[in-house]
Amino acid sequence: MLEQIFGSFRGEISSIKAQKRSLIACCVLAFFVAAVLGGALLSLQGCSKKGAKQTRIVIWEQKDPEEQALMQKHIDVFMAQHPWIKVTTVHFETDQLHSQFQTAALAGGGPQIVYGPSDKIGPYSVMKLIKPLESIFGPSFFAAFDEHSVPKLGGHIYAVPDQVGNHLMLLYNKRLVSNAPTDTEEWIAMCRKETKDFNGDGLPDRYGLVFNFMEPFWLVPFLGGYGGWVMDANNNPTLDTEAMVKALKFLAALRNRWHVIPKESNYELSDTIFKQGHAAFLINGPWSVRAYIKAGIELGVTSIPKIKETGLYPTPMVSSKGYSISVNVADKDLAIVKELVTYLTSEEVQRDMMNTLYILPSRKKLYEEAERSGNEILKGSLEQVRHGRPMPVVPEMRAIWDAIRPFYQSVLGGQMTPEEAAKKMQKRAVEKIREMKE
Repeated sequence: MLEQIFGSFRGEISSIKAQKRSLIACCVLAFFVAAVLGGALLSLQGCSKKGAKQTRIVIWEQKDPEEQALMQKHIDVFMAQHPWIKVTTVHFETDQLHSQFQTAALAGGGPQIVYGPSDKIGPYSVMKLIKPLESIFGPSFFAAFDEHSVPKLGGHIYAVPDQVGNHLMLLYNKRLVSNAPTDTEEWIAMCRKETKDFNGDGLPDRYGLVFNFMEPFWLVPFLGGYGGWVMDANNNPTLDTEAMVKALKFLAALRNRWHVIPKESNYELSDTIFKQGHAAFLINGPWSVRAYIKAGIELGVTSIPKIKETGLYPTPMVSSKGYSISVNVADKDLAIVKELVTYLTSEEVQRDMMNTLYILPSRKKLYEEAERSGNEILKGSLEQVRHGRPMPVVPEMRAIWDAIRPFYQSVLGGQMTPEEAAKKMQKRAVEKIREMKE
């Protein structure tokens, strides 16, 4: 099944030049950032209390709190087995991680290891900020992973994945709705029924649906459901389309016509509302599942419902997440860094992630176990992956995200029509890609 989902990762990226107009300013900032966060590679060796040299490894990551806690548990195990090694993690939001790592690494600083979704390796590799890994780990190591979960650019491997999917799916509170909807018509009806004003103040006390509608990552599934996508086979943006207009109209209607979602909702707010049992449905990813179970939600997991008009399922982006090694890591330190990455992507750690957090593993053996497990949450997640599409890992994707975001938000806020937004998204994306290649 992963052949279908991840097959396009094999594609080659076109040659582009990294944008370095502000390199000097970036370098100055990078040294400051690296020093403050303790990630500067210039001082890899520190001293332990006993006076012996201690190797320090820093990981910058963007994991969800539950993922962070599980990763720290395994880092503690690793450090107990290697008392001369001190591993520190620094958390960033996804976009902040991208900009901070890019700035720090350009200046020769930053962490030894950076963790995140596969779409970030496009710009990192083009700017030569991360090392190719195939010669470091060897073919026998990567043979244990599903080959389509290991994104390749220009014939090189730039990340070791610890999971696949990283996708959006539909979560629902079984205490409020007993069955998953089959299509958007049924889903909207259920959302309207479950949106309640209990105290009569004119404001909903419970919503049919919540999700982070501030970010375009949550728009993309519906773009696919209406038959569109973010780019063509040549990595050209395809945003000014009828599919984009219809996807924008559908999401705006959830807010402004059917009134089944809050007027304002970012990730944190939608997460809190669902945890408190004040929403029937939530669109979120597998990284969030454990927290809802811990909060006492009787959780159901399924695919985002089929679009009634088209008969197509929404297509969330599907990708791997993994560990990349900074180009600034000296050869003499590679052995320790390699050992840590090997452990954090091991069968032991990935099985713990699968069983504890319900995250789909990247290792062949474990992914097959997930398919056979019969676990309802894993089953729902696997079903959604089958309807997904690979997240492009080319650098153009970054420009497309930045082009979509402001106009998408303007549509939801009622300041712009979907037709106007689609045209402006396309124009902005083309401009940003042109600037990136200059």
